[in-house]
Amino acid sequence: MKKIINKIFNKQINFKIIWIIIVPIIILSVFGLILLRSTSYDSTLLYVTFYKQLTWLIIGCIIFMFIQLIRLKIFNEYAYHLYLLLLFALIVTYFMPSRGGAQRWILFGPFSMQPSEIGKIIIVFAIAKFLSDRKDNKKQLLTIIYTLIIALIPALLVFRQPDLGTAIIYITVIFPMLYWIGIRPYFLFLFIAPILSILSSYNVIAFSTWMFILIIILFFSQPKMQQAFLVFIFNICFGLISPILWNNLYFHQKKRILTLIDPFVDPTGSGYHIIQSVIAIGSGGIMGKGFNQGTQNHLKYLPVRDSDFIISVAGEEFGLIGITLILISFSFFIYWVIQYLSKFNNDFFSLLIVGLITILFVHLVVNMGMTVGIFPVTGLPAPFLSYGGTFLITCILIIGIINNAIKNHI
Repeated sequence: MKKIINKIFNKQINFKIIWIIIVPIIILSVFGLILLRSTSYDSTLLYVTFYKQLTWLIIGCIIFMFIQLIRLKIFNEYAYHLYLLLLFALIVTYFMPSRGGAQRWILFGPFSMQPSEIGKIIIVFAIAKFLSDRKDNKKQLLTIIYTLIIALIPALLVFRQPDLGTAIIYITVIFPMLYWIGIRPYFLFLFIAPILSILSSYNVIAFSTWMFILIIILFFSQPKMQQAFLVFIFNICFGLISPILWNNLYFHQKKRILTLIDPFVDPTGSGYHIIQSVIAIGSGGIMGKGFNQGTQNHLKYLPVRDSDFIISVAGEEFGLIGITLILISFSFFIYWVIQYLSKFNNDFFSLLIVGLITILFVHLVVNMGMTVGIFPVTGLPAPFLSYGGTFLITCILIIGIINNAIKNHI
């Protein structure tokens, strides 16, 4: 038993907190509580999201301190074990009762767990281990393919739940990690290009423009003529098969994409969320209407205002100043984490942190983008701002791991 404890926990207790990265997170968390207090102002005390989120935040602080005791190398040693456990948990969700048309939770009586949330961290563990163990990067295309396979298997399981937003996170984390390990940007582009081919194929002019850009990129990258020709043909084929991919999307996912192009196609249906969100943010102006004074919020025109559209509440009640506070706090956090990254001499831990901050970054960018109609509504909440116990704990786990890695491995 003692041997197991020594394997899991650090021998020396070190509760050092890197305040320069923790303070921005505290600011975001407090601001999130203020926003939730406004959205739940008229709710019954027992069901107020403010108090529930506060409870989860306190639990999260305890978990944060506990993570500081963990010997992080154990996540390197057992990364693949955790990965297999994640796959098993995701498969189990398919046998659970449906909630709101989705099967994302494992139920334990009155309690529930969403494995795909904690899976975001496990995916980063697995990829960080794979890339740090693969010292030879001469076969870079194979490295990218293997990494994609590691991410795609759980991503497809999550997509079928269905949960497009989380599936996207599983895929997007791999590209910054591959870049960090030294993969040539041209090779990364080869795997991103087909996605752009699919997205541009809805319009002949857009697709033609993208093909022209692709030719220019291939010309300046100077690959072999045969390889350049295959890349070009490959992307044309992806554009041609996009109708098949479209037909395999769920109905609500199709509506979200159509709404992104033009919310007024269905202003009282799928476009309602974005229209009301834009109205809320626009009406806030520079200074905002003031705490608890948002009409879109309190007249309940703004849907899912506790989670998906919490940024819209910030824009309406605190205006551009509130949005700027969020962006500055998050930017400050990202900046200092990257500064510490340059000091790591361990590939696993540097890759781990790159993947973890990518999760938070993509969440915030996509959430803010969907509130103003830049991205489709995917259900990705804003880190430390949106209501959600499992997601908040996941975010705090990420911060706890980053703090632990910095204080013990620099």
